[in-house]
Order: sequence, then C-alpha cells, then structure tokens
Amino acid sequence: MGGGMAGFGICDRLVRRNLHTQFDIVLFGEEPRPAYDRVNLSQLFSGRSAGDLLLAQREWYDQHQIRLETNRRVVRIDTGSRLLWNQDGKSEPFDRLVLATGSSPWVPPIEGTEHAGVFVYRTIDDLEAIRDYVIERGAKNSAVIGGGLLGLEAARVMLDLNLSTSIIEVAPGLMPRQLDAVAARVLKRRVEALGVAVHLTRRTARIERAGDKLQLHFDNAPPQTVDVLVIAAGIRPRDELAASSGLERGRRGGFAVNQHLETNVPGIYAIGECASLDDYTYGLVAPCYRMADVLADRLAGLDSEFVGADESAELKLLGVPVRALGRAIGQSRTGVIVTHEDEAGYRKIILEQGRVAGAAGVGDWDDIDSVRLAVGRQQRLWPHQRGRFARTGRLSPASENLTIHQWPADATVCSCLGITRGALTAAIDDGANRVETLAVATGASSACGSCRNLLCELVGDRAKSIPVAGASALLLASLVSLLLTTLIGVLPPIPLADSVQDGWRQIDFLWRDNIAKQISGYSLLGLLVLGLAFSVRKRTRWLRFGSYGFWRAAHGVLGAAALLGVIVHTGFRMGANLNFLLSSVLLAVAMVGALAGVASGLESRTRGEAVRLIRSWRPKLARLHVWLFWPLPVLLAIHIISVYWY
Repeated sequence: MGGGMAGFGICDRLVRRNLHTQFDIVLFGEEPRPAYDRVNLSQLFSGRSAGDLLLAQREWYDQHQIRLETNRRVVRIDTGSRLLWNQDGKSEPFDRLVLATGSSPWVPPIEGTEHAGVFVYRTIDDLEAIRDYVIERGAKNSAVIGGGLLGLEAARVMLDLNLSTSIIEVAPGLMPRQLDAVAARVLKRRVEALGVAVHLTRRTARIERAGDKLQLHFDNAPPQTVDVLVIAAGIRPRDELAASSGLERGRRGGFAVNQHLETNVPGIYAIGECASLDDYTYGLVAPCYRMADVLADRLAGLDSEFVGADESAELKLLGVPVRALGRAIGQSRTGVIVTHEDEAGYRKIILEQGRVAGAAGVGDWDDIDSVRLAVGRQQRLWPHQRGRFARTGRLSPASENLTIHQWPADATVCSCLGITRGALTAAIDDGANRVETLAVATGASSACGSCRNLLCELVGDRAKSIPVAGASALLLASLVSLLLTTLIGVLPPIPLADSVQDGWRQIDFLWRDNIAKQISGYSLLGLLVLGLAFSVRKRTRWLRFGSYGFWRAAHGVLGAAALLGVIVHTGFRMGANLNFLLSSVLLAVAMVGALAGVASGLESRTRGEAVRLIRSWRPKLARLHVWLFWPLPVLLAIHIISVYWY
C-alpha cells in the first residue's frame, strides 16, 4: 500500500530474492503513474521528463507478475478480516500488508493557504500544476516558504520556470536540521549569489488575495507581494488510517513498528517515511531502502532487524553542493569540531574520541570520497591530520588519495543504498561490467546519482566530468598565454621602417611615438591592475559577488590580454638593464601563472594519477606565481619614473 519509492523498494527487493514467484503481489498507488525518483523531482523542468524520473516502467511490474494499481487510494483497512478497500468501494484480501504510504506536505497554520496561486511541493502533479498556473497567469515572481531541503529544491524549480524567487524561513539559518550556523551562512551567501533572496527568522502571519497577486503578511517584516507561493515547510507521515484500523502510532506520528518493522498487528508492516521506530521517523531514501532490505529478508524467512540507518545527505541544491555525513553536531555531545573555510566553501568534521564521526560541507569538496570513507570506517584522525584539515580542508595530501579500486571491500560507495565497494566488485565479477548493468544489478546510483562517477571508475568507463564554472575559459586563456610568452621570449624585435616613405611607418609609430607608447603602456598597466582584482576577491571576505570560477577565468583572460599589450608596447623588444629585468620578471610571472591556469583548467577533466599529479603541482605553481609578482610593482615604478625623468 503506497506506490512511491518505498513501495517500489520492497517490490524490487522481493524480485531480487525471487519471492515474486512465491507471493501474489499487488501494489496500490494513489498517483496516476508508477513510482518515480522523488529525490530528483526538481529536475523536471531542467531537462528531464516525468518518464525519465520513473524508477521502472509499467512493463517491469508486468514482467515480474506484480499487479500495479495506480490511481487507487486505500480508504479503509480491516485488520480482522484481512481486507482493504479503495475509493471505488472495491476490496482486496491480503495475508501480508506492507504500509509504504510515505508522507504528505505539512502546511503551517497560516490563514489564506487555500487561495489560488498557493501550492505545495511534493509530487509531479504538484509541479505540473505550478507550471500550468505560471503559464496561464504569466507569473513573474514567486516565494517559497521553507528553507530546508524541500524549500531549496522548490526554489530551484521556480528559477527553472524563469521566475524571480525568495525563500522565507522561520529559523535563523537555511537547512537548520543539517547545517550549523557557519555552514548555513555560507549556503545563504551562495544561494543569494544566484539571485535568490533569502529572508530568515521571518514568520508568515497570513496570505491575502489581491486581484491576481498574493500578499504575504508577516509578524516581523513588511508585506511582500508575489504571483506564486510554494509551501515546502516540511512533511508529515501518512498514517491517517491508523486510528480506524487499530494500528498504533508513534508519538510524533507514523505507524509504530518494532525492529522487525512489524506493527502491533501481526502480518502488517510499515517502511519508509510512514514508519515510526522508537518514536523516530526517517525522511531520506537511504533508510527507506534499508527498511525494504530488512523486510524482504524477513519475508524470505531470514532473521534480519532494522536498527537504524545512516541519514547522510549529499545533494546539489540550487547548484550548490551540500553534504551532511554521519553524525550531526546536535547528535554529538562530546564531539570535537574541526573546520576549514576558503573560496571553495565551508567544511567541517566531527571527531568523537579522536575518530571521524561526521562531516558537513557547503561548496566543492575535492576529497569527499576520502571523507566519506573516513566517516564510514570511524577512522582515527591524528593531531597533524587535524592541523592539515584546518589549514587546507583536506584529510590527507592530494598524493595520498586512493582510487576506488584501492578502497576496502566494506567501504560504502553508494551512501543512499549503503552499497559497498565489495558488493559492486562482486556484481562486476558476475558480469555487470558496464555502469548501466551495474546500476541495475545493485541499485547503486539509482537514487541521487552522486556516485555515478565512482561506478564509471570502477568499471573502467570514462566518467562524466562535473562542469566547473569558468574552467574552459581559464584553460583556453592559459594556453594562449603560454604561446604568447614563448613568442615574446624567442622572436626577434619587430624592425622599424628604414625610410619615411616606407608604408611600415604607418604601423611602427607604436614603438617610435611617445604618445602611442604612453597609451599602450598605461593600457598595459591598467590590465595588470585589473588582474589583481582576483587576488583581492580570493583573500578578502567583503568582496563576494560573482562566482570564484568567474573571477579566476577573468584573471586568466586579463593575463592573456596583458601579454598582447606587452607585444603592442614593446614590439618584442626586451630592453636593456632595468628594462630587461622588468621584461624578464613580467614574462616569468606570466609563464608560471599560465601553467597554474592550465593545471586548474585540467583538474576537472582528468582522473587517477594525472589528477593527483595536477592537484599536487597547482598550489606550488600558484604560490610561485605570487612570489614572482612582488618585484613587479617596484620595477614598473622605476620604469615609469625613468621614462619621464629622462
């Protein structure tokens, strides 16, 4: 009972254990379509269709003798006679009943939520209704109530529909259940950089309809007018049939179950978001699928128990990577926190008795595979490793990163489903030697998809590169800079005209005329000064508009432009004495900077030994680039003074 991810999960596990040949399986789902990937629901308007999100086509259910009943809502359960009734008044007998009813959106008690233009964010139908309303009304702006996982996903949908949007959150930070105050501030800054307004500690009092607009009134802020409002403030377990059927509920809702996932009525079970174990409900897909594994084992006659599950979350919200692995700060009373923050984002690890118990981060995290492995194995972290993490944000030097082939067999690769490297290797040995067949055989990458690159590496396929902002522009500009630096260093000076009647004098005035020399010289100086803006952006907290990738690419482009300026200003003449020293230093700065740019541009395009080598050399090149730069201002000042003095 329940046609979502949990309902599909138990059917899938029954099929894998060949139990579909022993049971007559009927799956009731309220929605008009089979189970789909609710984790990636926000991609519906950014390139994926409703069909693309399906976890399995209808043919899969037919192939495995599972009777799929969509558009069927169960309205009553008779636990005594073992019957359930749907909305059409038709009954269905059962010997075993699995409740996988999931959850429903929680709508806060705000006056006016029934108005047209107010939507919830939960299903494909919800999103299609929002899209149709936006098109019909020509909506331009929107707001989302809720700054958690669902709220950020809903905000992405609004952007994909070309609506300006704002997030309204009653807590003092985004994602309050997963992130601490610092990480929440970093996430807020990243989200606002995308053009999304974020309003924190804002309590919505009521919603009024004013013509075609909605006016939001707050207890502690001026009103706000929008065309569309999406409420994504949380979820509540779907347990409304508990009272009438005699099934016990947890104190916070959900069907109360034991470690066998059985309710107080023998033969009736609950899994997923609707299940309450020790008054706790799990709201992520990984625990949901772990419950399906346990229940399928028990239905197969095995002695298996559900004792909890990892609630790690690795998502890309509004394009910003957000991760919460292992234990959270609120779950650790004696933990030691080690943090690192730089232009890439914010990273935090939690140590309990010297071992890595949890981690969280906002932004890119290049050695997240090592961190995930450390959390899963409760790895001990020595003092020098803690110091390295505080300085660099890395658990280990880049050269020590393990390939997935070197991971221990018990290391988790797919955190959503808890699939280990050993299980994946066993499936490969059994013939699943392509990413697609490996995903079908094990389920890895079928939830959020964040481990797909690891699967590619494991089977030897070429991994799909994750786009890095500005990387292509930086790589191209750096290659151009290398070419120009080489030409300036090896080509002879451009000759001057021998006669006043020579047509070349129309061009060589660039190096003979004082006015032309001043124009090209000060233009070159301006390009060099503009290039320094990247260094300011990188090392100060007050300059944070624009992405780091954009600034880095702009720095590379300005460097290439400055080299063109050198050619225009000097005509390939290196000069003599101090001028020669100035030219040499400038070329050295450009050459090393270009090499660092090439390394940065290639980081996201390479894997294995190559990427480790690049990542070990890039910081060294960047430091050398900075060190070589320092004499340049002094030499430039001497050059300018000498020109005017003499």
